[in-house]
Amino acid sequence: MRMNHDNKQAHFFASSVATWATTTPERTLKELLTHMEKEGYSFNLFHVPVPYDTDYTIKMYQPQVEGTLYLGFFEATKKGKSK
Repeated sequence: MRMNHDNKQAHFFASSVATWATTTPERTLKELLTHMEKEGYSFNLFHVPVPYDTDYTIKMYQPQVEGTLYLGFFEATKKGKSK
């Protein structure tokens, strides 16, 4: 199955127990993963088949959009970020 990586048609969504973030025209997938890793919490990654600025519900840390693909779980490599 081919995923559309064009932010105009789809985006990636990452969520942890503390935060969530998406790819945007200004944030690539690599930058999203780096951002989530810096948070210090394990997170899940999804491919969402709508533009990043679409209004949708997030329930139990997951986007509620038909056709969303769960891509995997990323284990935290360090504790939460220090203050």
